[in-house]
Amino acid sequence: MLTRLIIRSFFRLTHRCYLSNLTNTEDVNDDSTRCVIDDSSKPLPLIIPTAGVPIHLYTRELESQALKQLTILAESGIVKGFVAAMADVHVGIGATIGTVFASITHVCPYAVGADIGCGMIAAPIDGLALNNLKERWKREIQQKIKTAIPTGFDARVKAHKKVDRIIRDLGKCTNYLKNEICDVTKKQLGTLGSGNHFLEILYDENEQVWIMLHSGSRRIGKETCDYYHSVAGRQMSKLRLPVVNELKYLDIDSIEGQDYLTDMRWCLNYAEQNRRIMLDELCSIVKSVTGYEADLKRMVNIHHNYCQQENISFNNSKEELVWITRKGATSARKGQLGIIPGSMGTGSFVVEGLGNPLSFYSCSHGAGRIMSRTMDEEFSSGGPCRIL
Repeated sequence: MLTRLIIRSFFRLTHRCYLSNLTNTEDVNDDSTRCVIDDSSKPLPLIIPTAGVPIHLYTRELESQALKQLTILAESGIVKGFVAAMADVHVGIGATIGTVFASITHVCPYAVGADIGCGMIAAPIDGLALNNLKERWKREIQQKIKTAIPTGFDARVKAHKKVDRIIRDLGKCTNYLKNEICDVTKKQLGTLGSGNHFLEILYDENEQVWIMLHSGSRRIGKETCDYYHSVAGRQMSKLRLPVVNELKYLDIDSIEGQDYLTDMRWCLNYAEQNRRIMLDELCSIVKSVTGYEADLKRMVNIHHNYCQQENISFNNSKEELVWITRKGATSARKGQLGIIPGSMGTGSFVVEGLGNPLSFYSCSHGAGRIMSRTMDEEFSSGGPCRIL
């Protein structure tokens, strides 16, 4: 477990309804309502039947609208086996955040998400313990980070010095994406972004100091997602397939489906490099202030918004190669390292996978939420950051 050094205050508010039997959700319509499955005797995952494949639910509480989104996906006809919903599941655009599913025939841009390749990176600072992290070092590190790493909608004034080589090495992409790569794409490489993206300095249970950040593919990922979401809509219209709740998908074997996968992989590489550039800069800042260097051999750099082929066993059968989509979920195959950040002011975790096939070898990607950030802004006055 990693405990944060910088703590920010926030406010929670919720309205709940209790359901003793969760098999029919037609009467649960209030967007703010949370459903609590009042049956602690059943182990997780809870198996929720639908008219399509079942839902494997790794929580006893979720938004009613999240449950409806999960049901729409489970009944869409594109999912094989089941839909897995992680402990931090909540409503998303087109598909629920915290969702993992397998498909043989289709890929859904909104089920990957607008921030393609959004993920986490962390590394320990070798030899730097909490008790020798001086107060003046904390203040100096914080100020240098603010100067070095653009946040929010900001981009760099000048692109990274190796940006052309980095962009070139990201792999092949379609002509559509080539035309989207512009000055902004280059200047956003090595920038944090907005929303729930963050960077911070932490310490673990042994008081070893770490660096951690959360970021993705910035503008280029969203543009790519939105473009192929529109392409999926046109493809479904031609095939006279109904669109329910913005769940638009592409035939994987179609030209459009293959194009999306090509450009999605490019955005994944962009997001991975984006995080690495920022981590390298943070490591340089910490070294310049403290003299201590990061142990990059222990670095963890993962996505939690992506789609890739994996070997999966259904009902203890022989493994088969399928497309696994994770939207707000962390791969957790046996022995695989991952990162689950906590909410602001609480602990975060570097985790090791147990390889659970009932979750498609996945776990949560964060602490979850009681309300959206928009609602939080409405009900909370917030609070200033403070350095402990």
